[in-house]
Amino acid sequence: MVTIFIVDDETILHRLYKDVFSIKGHEVVADAYDGAEALEKFTNFDVKPEVIILDHRMPHKDGMQTMKEILEIDASAKIVFISADANVREQAMSKGAASFGLKPVTIRHMLDLVESAVSD
Repeated sequence: MVTIFIVDDETILHRLYKDVFSIKGHEVVADAYDGAEALEKFTNFDVKPEVIILDHRMPHKDGMQTMKEILEIDASAKIVFISADANVREQAMSKGAASFGLKPVTIRHMLDLVESAVSD
């Protein structure tokens, strides 16, 4: 079982990911809908989630800045970076993402991304 923190401004994706991950025996332990909320929650976790699914384009603070700040708090955080913009893949990976998914991400690919992030 993998514990997962979902950070995405699209509510429907939170529900979809939760359903899929629970079927596969993983647990979504927290949600955030923008980067600022994600940082506040991440800072206050007693036990850090094993994987963070992090969207790129969000209000208040984008995924790149959020990832930078999360990794400053915990350099070992495993971040699955998700974006509709293929051009940010290289930047996301060079700045510390464990894996990258291009939106729209298929369910199978999302599971692979999460599982590969924790197996590294």
